[in-house]
This record gives sequence, C-alpha cells and structure tokens, in this order.
Amino acid sequence: MRLDPRTKLIMVLCVTTLAVIYNTAEALLLLLAATIGLLLLFGIDLKQVIIGLKPYFFLLLVLFWAQCIFTPGGEVLLAIGPVRLLGTRGLLLGTSVVLRLLVVIAAAVILTTSNSRDFITGLVQWKVPYEIAFMVSVTISFLPVFRDELVNVVTAVQLRGVELKQVPWGKKIYLFRHLFFPVVYGAILKAQQLSVAMEARGFRAYPRRTYLRQLYLTRWDYGLMLACPGLTLLMIGLYKANLG
Repeated sequence: MRLDPRTKLIMVLCVTTLAVIYNTAEALLLLLAATIGLLLLFGIDLKQVIIGLKPYFFLLLVLFWAQCIFTPGGEVLLAIGPVRLLGTRGLLLGTSVVLRLLVVIAAAVILTTSNSRDFITGLVQWKVPYEIAFMVSVTISFLPVFRDELVNVVTAVQLRGVELKQVPWGKKIYLFRHLFFPVVYGAILKAQQLSVAMEARGFRAYPRRTYLRQLYLTRWDYGLMLACPGLTLLMIGLYKANLG
C-alpha cells in the first residue's frame, strides 16, 4: 500500500496513543496483533523485524522481571523464603510493559517504509517550520543508528573471543552495562558528524527553501486521516466504558 508519509505518521500516532492508554495485557495483545496486521499490509517482512529486535530481547526481559519483582500486590506465585519474587499483579504489569513497548516499536517500523526526505517535505507542506520537520526526520532516522551501533559493539566483543551466549547471567548484566557507553558514544559521534555536514551545507542560511518533489494526498490518504483518529477515539471510549 502506497500512502503519503503524513498518513503513516498519523496512523503511528494513533497506535502509540492507544498503547499508552491501554493498561491491560488483553487489550495490548489485541493492539499488537492489529499492528502486526498493518506491517503485513505494508509489505514489511516480519522475519527481518524480529531479527532486528534480537539485541533488545534481553532489555525487554530485564524490564519484565523488574516489574514482576518490584510490583506489590496480588497472589504470590514465586518466593524464596520471605522474599517475594513473583506475584499475579506484577506478572500482569510486566506483560503489559513488554507488550506496550513491542506495539510502539512495531508501529515505528511503519515509518521506515517512507524516505526521510518525504517526511520533511510533507510536514513543510503542512506549514510546519523546516527546523521542526528536520528534527522529526533526524529522530526517525536515528532509530536504526542505535541498533547498528549495538550490533557493531557486540560483534567487536565477539571478535575478541567473548561468546555472549556462554557468559553467565550475572556477568552478562555487568558486560551489557559496560557496552552501553560505547553505543551512546558512537551515536553521539554520528550526531556531531551530522551537525558538521549541516553547517557545511549552509543549514538555515536562507529563510526559504525550495523542493524538487511535491507530495499530493490521495483519496486513501484523506480517508485514513479522518478514519484513524475517529477509530482511535471510539476505541478509547469503549475501553474506558469497559473499565467503568
């Protein structure tokens, strides 16, 4: 399906809004299934998405167990003496946190189906200041940068003879804590290189900019721009009514 980047942006905003409002695991699971359906509709290879998410599975697992251990209330499911490790409320909350993050990540993948320049052009045609449009585009384009930096750091560690799969969990947490700083440093270094390139090309040197390509909204775009917010409000209302 070929849609305007602005239409995709509105769809992603609607999905992430529902992900933030929904608090139950059942509702978030249904929302994740609907988001996966959107990915298939846009022709995105789910296998490649899962491969790209592999470096983040450990982080999701840590978030899940953190919610399970530190959330009080509910029936105790697992404990070591007086120490409570897992309860029903913590299990539901941990599952909800993981599902919410998966929904947001899956929705963000939809934005990768359009060129970042098209996002800038579309937002500028909506009278959004160019600086803000460029900032949004850079934010979207920097999502894969963190993934690539993490892959590069992990590969460098493995080339030094460290097999991460054989490292015990206690040492693995210590290792990933130290891998975090090279990843952030690499991302900051790329941001500095981008700023130098922007200055060299005269960013904001002139008050007006011209664009070679113009984007035009189709009937599908107008229909989805109206239907998505309306459907989102309807689903929020139904969810609030069910909770009441």
